[in-house]
Amino acid sequence: MNSWYLPSSFLPGLLACGLILTACSKREAQTAEPLPERMSRLAAAGDTTALGELALDQCRERTGRDRKECYENYFVDLSDSGRVAVALGALAVLADEDKQVKADGHVYTHLIGIKAWKQGRDIGSVFASCNGLFQSGCYHGVIQAYFTSDGSVDSAEVARLCDQVEGNTRNLWLRFQCVHGIGHGLEMIWNWDLIKALEGCDWLLTNWDRQSCYGGAFMENAVASMPGGHHAPARVLAERADSAAGDAAAPEDHGSHGDHGLDPGAVRFKMRDSSNTHYPCNIVDPRYASACYMLQGGVILEYHDYDFAKAAADCDTATPEVRHLCYLSMGT
Repeated sequence: MNSWYLPSSFLPGLLACGLILTACSKREAQTAEPLPERMSRLAAAGDTTALGELALDQCRERTGRDRKECYENYFVDLSDSGRVAVALGALAVLADEDKQVKADGHVYTHLIGIKAWKQGRDIGSVFASCNGLFQSGCYHGVIQAYFTSDGSVDSAEVARLCDQVEGNTRNLWLRFQCVHGIGHGLEMIWNWDLIKALEGCDWLLTNWDRQSCYGGAFMENAVASMPGGHHAPARVLAERADSAAGDAAAPEDHGSHGDHGLDPGAVRFKMRDSSNTHYPCNIVDPRYASACYMLQGGVILEYHDYDFAKAAADCDTATPEVRHLCYLSMGT
């Protein structure tokens, strides 16, 4: 009787091939699953590692601004439906794999916060779902979303918002995130009109709150005016404007966001001056100068192509009362 057998030395190789085939079949099945469904499944399971790897897989073939937009759209989708903690966890995983994501992390956390809040959601609970990842940008984005949701704002709303968000916690760190976020939000809603945003910060009732708000306005001015930089991609801005316009708006009105303070092309204030590295700190009212210089060192450093010696020499020309803040802010 003929018998067929396989030498035992072949078994490890066969097992390895079987494992490879199984992994490939599993990968093919996952690839066949539509991206939104796959993201929802992983988000429901809280699998932030897989979500971070999926983001990398979706965008790895792109470069430069293209890749950034790919990541932005991925996290805009992931952040919806109250999945803030999962989105932040996935971003942290991705940042470990992509160094540029880590460098731009604050911007990504902003847009996660912007997308997380919509009218009808409790702002306090959405705010509390954020964390301090990448300089706490998620908190700031939630406040931005609140102010840009319907295109309106008044002094009473500004003055009371952070009491509502913070509650009775007496947590100054959380309060700072809120009032700093108001500065960002006022800049956005008023088409990056820095002077108007600073005057809006003056509606806050304490100097501590006002100074924190000024810093948010100056940060939004600095980041939004960077080449290719913005805290909210065009898709989010358009969605906000469409939501604010309401069902009564004519379709053609949706292309013009000026009424809602959301169109970067309608900026009313010169955000930067390439011939003046201390702008806008040297043209704002003196009561805003300290908050401005807490950001300006980074702007000056960028102008000098990150040559710290040249940037420090430039800071030497600032007025004595704010010069130390210029040096300090180069480290941020």
